[in-house]
Amino acid sequence: MAGPQPSYTKITHTTTHASITPTLPALSTAGRVVLITGATGGIGRATALSFAASGPKALILLGRREAALHQTADLVRERHTTATVGTHVVDLLESDKLRQIFADVAAAHGGVDVVIHAAGVLAPVVPLVDADPVTFLDGYKTTVVGTLTLAQALVKANGGKEATLVNLTTAGIMFPPFPGMGAYVSSKTAAVKLLQAFGAENPHVRIHHVHPGFLDTAMSTQLAKTTKLPFAFDDISLPADFLVWVASPEAKFLNGKLVFAAWDVDELKSRAKEIVGNSPFTGELWLSFSGFPRYVGGHALLGQ
Repeated sequence: MAGPQPSYTKITHTTTHASITPTLPALSTAGRVVLITGATGGIGRATALSFAASGPKALILLGRREAALHQTADLVRERHTTATVGTHVVDLLESDKLRQIFADVAAAHGGVDVVIHAAGVLAPVVPLVDADPVTFLDGYKTTVVGTLTLAQALVKANGGKEATLVNLTTAGIMFPPFPGMGAYVSSKTAAVKLLQAFGAENPHVRIHHVHPGFLDTAMSTQLAKTTKLPFAFDDISLPADFLVWVASPEAKFLNGKLVFAAWDVDELKSRAKEIVGNSPFTGELWLSFSGFPRYVGGHALLGQ
């Protein structure tokens, strides 16, 4: 069993906790339109349920698998009978269709306030010397180009309206290289850098990067076929509720940063001045926890 994951906070969590409860008044999404990609299962489905509990004006679910997407919508309506839920079957690489979806949602509801980007794909876990260039490129298309088309659709539909975009990424972009994971981790790194540049060009879009934890999902099941998993699983309620907190006004100070869902939000808030003191685009961040490199340059990421 691997040791504990590094943390920026002394307190960490493996399941949801009081400070990220979606029904807290401070985390309310009343009057806000929330759109979630990858809502067909796993983190995306759990996140849809968490945001539904926060009371959004409308909850818009995107995914590639129609039957699974409708299952998520049915679960939300069953548990939150007054929720306004919309579903759209789309591949993020279908840029014209994606833009039309955003335009239609904006026309119907006055814009899109929050986007949770939970869609993802796990590239084949093989040494890079054996990687199939075609499959390798497919992973980059989904992870990097799909992220770009999503961000573009949001801005073009909203005009100059302020919005929040939360990108689910991986701690692997900050860990030492893990054999077999080069294709996946490098694409995730590219997506973070892409959104960093996008945020600089579009300062009215608040951008967060979140490592959701180590979860028992279809992706980890696929990974386990070829790789010994290094950590015990976290409960999926942790990232689902944490994402509601990250999208709330309470977390604005983390704009441009990367955080773990496991980190304690009360500690993060208490260190806001320290965190904000590091530029999200050019600054270097000194990390205080032991057992992890103290200096991270260039990316201005909180500790992944």
